Amino acid sequence: MHASFAAQPSLTTGAVEENVSLFGETEPGQDEARLSVRVSLSLRFFDLVGLLAFHPAMMLTASDLLKSEELAEALRFAIISSDADQIEEYSELARTALSHPRRSFYAYTKLVAEAVTRTFGMTAPQPPTAPAVNTLRLVAA
Repeated sequence: MHASFAAQPSLTTGAVEENVSLFGETEPGQDEARLSVRVSLSLRFFDLVGLLAFHPAMMLTASDLLKSEELAEALRFAIISSDADQIEEYSELARTALSHPRRSFYAYTKLVAEAVTRTFGMTAPQPPTAPAVNTLRLVAA
């Protein structure tokens, strides 16, 4: 399952704005104009969990994970400050942490995964089911 943060074309531009920060907030004393650019990005469940759990700048507490707006803002920051290779690396860390309950970071990663499900409506992909085994054939062979 993929998440999309924008329902607009993949690259759109807005008007040139002055006195704003990288995130669009008013920043007094900023003298350079910025062009607002919107980029569409598709992320998988483990990408989201990885960015929020393993990005070095993320220090989300259990109470932070309960606040949807704070979680979305943290995700925006993590995306902006990561490249595609880093996102993939964080995703693999999340996948590994969640698949081994006895490993370190499992409990925290599970909290982050639950917050991603609650906030963004995404869940971990289910592994494919094993084909049914016909026990009669096993006996006859």
